[in-house]
Amino acid sequence: MKPEPSCRIYLIRHGETANAGKVRFNGHHDVELSAKGQQQLRLVSDALKHCSIDAVYSSDLKRTMESARIIAEPHDLKLTTFPELRELSFGEWEGLSVDEVEQKYPGQYLKLFENIDIECPPGGESFLQLQNRVVPKFREIVQSHPSQSIVIVAHGGVNRTLLSHLLEMPIKKMFRLNQEYAAVNIIQYYGDEPVLELIGADHHLMQREAAPEKVVKFQ
Repeated sequence: MKPEPSCRIYLIRHGETANAGKVRFNGHHDVELSAKGQQQLRLVSDALKHCSIDAVYSSDLKRTMESARIIAEPHDLKLTTFPELRELSFGEWEGLSVDEVEQKYPGQYLKLFENIDIECPPGGESFLQLQNRVVPKFREIVQSHPSQSIVIVAHGGVNRTLLSHLLEMPIKKMFRLNQEYAAVNIIQYYGDEPVLELIGADHHLMQREAAPEKVVKFQ
């Protein structure tokens, strides 16, 4: 017999960033949302307006805080931030493009992504270190909201780390999980067991582009 539902989590990636024109290692680099990113989060907010949300969390970086506040506003909720939910630290690569990293640190980019669990940029973190930072804080948040629904707005690397942990996937395989800007993941706990109801959804963005008059709703 399945236990009663406990915490429900809407795990969301922040919207498009102001420097998204070229792939960059933002990590702890504190970049804001672009105008498109703000609009993406307004669509997420519209899709969650009818849901009963009890709390909203994010990292303490601008792109997640701005995203989370857009979601929190219709529910009249105050945002709570934690530095533990920050993106992977890219150390000396912070703010650089892939091309710039290749020029300054030849061969290291490929080496990192061939061994993402243990390799890290100079002065930065490995994804294993990210997991050890993020998972305990996630558990703490979940345990503080039994039988409630919460929103956590985080980063692509953070979301993949949490999802791969919940799925008991090796960290090396985490990039099989797609997390576009403003992607929505839904995790429903039954007792201590998480059920991943939705992973990497962005249909709320695509459908509104095709039919602006229609509002996508998450459950």
